[in-house]
Amino acid sequence: MHPTCSRLSWKLLLALLLSGSLAGVICAQTPKPPAASPTTAENKPASPAVDAPIPADKVVLKVGDRQFTKADIDLLIASLTPQMQRAVASEGKKSLGDQYALVVALSHQAEAQHLDQAPEFVQKLTFQKQQLEAQAAYEELSAQAKVTPEEIQAYYNAHAEDYDQITVRQVIVRKKAADAKADPAHPSAPTGPGLAPEEAKTRADAIRKELVAGTDIKKVTEDFKAPGDIIIDAEPRTVRHGGMRPDMEKVAFALKDGEVSEPVDVPQALVLFQVIKHSHSDLKDVTPEIEKKLKQEKVETSINGVKKSANIWMDEAYFGSSARLAPGPTLGAPVVKTQPKP
Repeated sequence: MHPTCSRLSWKLLLALLLSGSLAGVICAQTPKPPAASPTTAENKPASPAVDAPIPADKVVLKVGDRQFTKADIDLLIASLTPQMQRAVASEGKKSLGDQYALVVALSHQAEAQHLDQAPEFVQKLTFQKQQLEAQAAYEELSAQAKVTPEEIQAYYNAHAEDYDQITVRQVIVRKKAADAKADPAHPSAPTGPGLAPEEAKTRADAIRKELVAGTDIKKVTEDFKAPGDIIIDAEPRTVRHGGMRPDMEKVAFALKDGEVSEPVDVPQALVLFQVIKHSHSDLKDVTPEIEKKLKQEKVETSINGVKKSANIWMDEAYFGSSARLAPGPTLGAPVVKTQPKP
């Protein structure tokens, strides 16, 4: 067997063995009689130029007395990860059939040896069943969480400021870090990428002067060209509230149309903002985003209700207090980084 095909086969086998969603397919599958052929050899029509679709109930795989239809294998493929589905689409279903047949054969052997009756196996099967049931319950809660146009409108009105946005140009003048390792020959001279702090300040002030004067941005970019040290946005970008670092956002959103900020001193850089215009996101543009947010909030409310009604108790001595856990990442608005790309 070709090495690539061999690797694919074992990956498929591993995916099949680890996929909890396939447990029901393997355990619940019962023998089915072969589908009756609607035609005989004598009256079978000539094969068309394009292959006719295979009926869903056509038996395509047999392992001992177990039979699997096209619909069964299609469900099996749908249960794989997207990566494995792409592998099957690229390499064909032969390897999948071989490996699934092996899984079924091993399953049959486990049943014959009563391995499926071992306490550890029964417990694992219970866990898998619980996971599938929980997934089904979550999907049902999600389907029931409906968001009305009135709720979307109310949220939009209540959070109007969140949908303010600016079209802004950013200028970055990199400076040498104050705590950079000094040159042994000149202990007081900062080293590292960027301009010396004094020169960086001079350049930033000069660029601001040109922008305030309305000098064409192409000329400004050309006049102050310093690859890696000075980065000037050729095209402004639109940023909504919450899309920048809070300290940067405070400066940028306070500017009026056409204004240029004073240089903002941040570690290793001086940053300027030129606001082209202020605008506001229309309701129709943010409706999908609001709907998704409100839907998730409803699902979370339903989940909290399920947890409350379940009367959950935990042994804190075993599980540990949540207060001892390190705080995890919190969801928040994306941050527009001000540092230049390497």
